[in-house]
Amino acid sequence: MVHSITSFAVWAALGSVAFGAGAVDFTPQDSYYLAEATKVPCVAFHNGDDLMSYSPPNAWKLSGGGSRVTLAPPNVVQAGAAMEVKRVGEPVPATEENVKAYADVAPRYLPKEATKVTVVDSGIASIRLGKYSMVEVNLTYSLFGQLFTTNILFMPYEKQQQVTFQVTARSADFPAVSKAFRRSLYSLQGF
Repeated sequence: MVHSITSFAVWAALGSVAFGAGAVDFTPQDSYYLAEATKVPCVAFHNGDDLMSYSPPNAWKLSGGGSRVTLAPPNVVQAGAAMEVKRVGEPVPATEENVKAYADVAPRYLPKEATKVTVVDSGIASIRLGKYSMVEVNLTYSLFGQLFTTNILFMPYEKQQQVTFQVTARSADFPAVSKAFRRSLYSLQGF
């Protein structure tokens, strides 16, 4: 079923709301997983009563928690990533029919001071988490005289939740920053 942009805008505007049981909680906790009898450090997040494991890119710093965790790469200024969950009425499916609706909403995830915003491309993402498809939107914008690039992955999730994975950097730094963050998403287990 194709959802109108209006209905999409309504649930996207709901923002973060306190979650009940069964919600994704991005508060990082030290954890590990076993690889050939070796303990490999990682972080864990809660997904209701279950744990999700995640291996962030090497030396990236995590901060925040609850509905949003941010990641900062070492030695790269004005760059970072975020994983965020928002409560929504009914998640809009990640289908070809809804790609334009996601592309229309994506600029709302940029700083309000952003100018010259351009949606470069959008489509169904090549990455999936568990059984969940995602829509990917790439944007460029200018902020205080510098050119930035952002990639946003929108994942409609059960339990009336929308999960986003966003990475931003100055356009010159974006390929390396984006590659490191995107690669780390393959380690996210528990959705």
